[in-house]
Amino acid sequence: MIQPRAQRGMTLIELTVAMAIGVFLIGGALYVYSQSRNSYRSSDSLARLQESARFALDTIETDVRLARYWGLNAEPARIDIPAGIAVTCTGDASWALDLAAAVETFDDDFNLLGCDSFEDNPRAGSDVLIVRHAEPWQAGVEPGLNAGRLQVQSTLAQGQLFDNGVDPGLGANSSINNVTINAYYVSNESSFDENLPSLRRLSLGPGGDFNDEEVIPGIENLQVQLGVDTDRDGDVDRYVDGDHPLVTFGAPGFAPQGQVIAVRLWMLVGIPSDDQAWIDEQSYATLDADLGDLVAGSADYPATFRRLQISKTIFLNNEGA
Repeated sequence: MIQPRAQRGMTLIELTVAMAIGVFLIGGALYVYSQSRNSYRSSDSLARLQESARFALDTIETDVRLARYWGLNAEPARIDIPAGIAVTCTGDASWALDLAAAVETFDDDFNLLGCDSFEDNPRAGSDVLIVRHAEPWQAGVEPGLNAGRLQVQSTLAQGQLFDNGVDPGLGANSSINNVTINAYYVSNESSFDENLPSLRRLSLGPGGDFNDEEVIPGIENLQVQLGVDTDRDGDVDRYVDGDHPLVTFGAPGFAPQGQVIAVRLWMLVGIPSDDQAWIDEQSYATLDADLGDLVAGSADYPATFRRLQISKTIFLNNEGA
């Protein structure tokens, strides 16, 4: 009697079931990988947005806190500006020497006379922030006299600007500091990408000329409000835009005894998304009621960007007399 040979291996049905289970497991693994990758991209984009926002805020905050610091004298009205002192961009930039306005802002407009923005392409609807102060000594060492560099010599009672490298002669108990003037604005372009906006500043350099510097790319809009103490009690009474009558000399409603003691900043940070399916459909409420909301998907704010809005209030360390 012939015995049938024992069957070896897998039947077609078993093989089909095994393949189906394998495909299911591989599909699950690919799905987990895809989700993890998307999550990583999202987390990485958020981290870059936060890093850019933090750097921009820290840079401006350091500047703002020094506003109205003029060495030994904190009252700019007592600082003499001799004839012949001049600063220039592409033209006359005499606005820079308005020392009485330690902090100044132009509302929704690049209005720096005598200066051009980067590639002559400023962001419409974004503010300009100007900060003026003396530069603190580095490592406690007084800077040397430097011809061509705008400097200030100060005592407890007075001060004088000079740029010829010659000691103004205010006495032995005086201090010499370099002068810092920065004007922050948003450009539609970056040095790295003509389609990526950036936070930039015009910074006073040697020779009385302004240099255009990129602070950081990815800043889409900057809004500034000034905190005004109208009755000199040390508290902010109102936050207003730079063109508000309260801070506009000669305008009805101007507060002659008012003083800017704080600056409120709002920034919209945006970078292109790595996720091609990403669509930003949000509206972003700014500090400026006249400007209104910024809507993602409009010409200046592509829907393919990931965004973060951030705000901060900075109090000035130095009060005037």
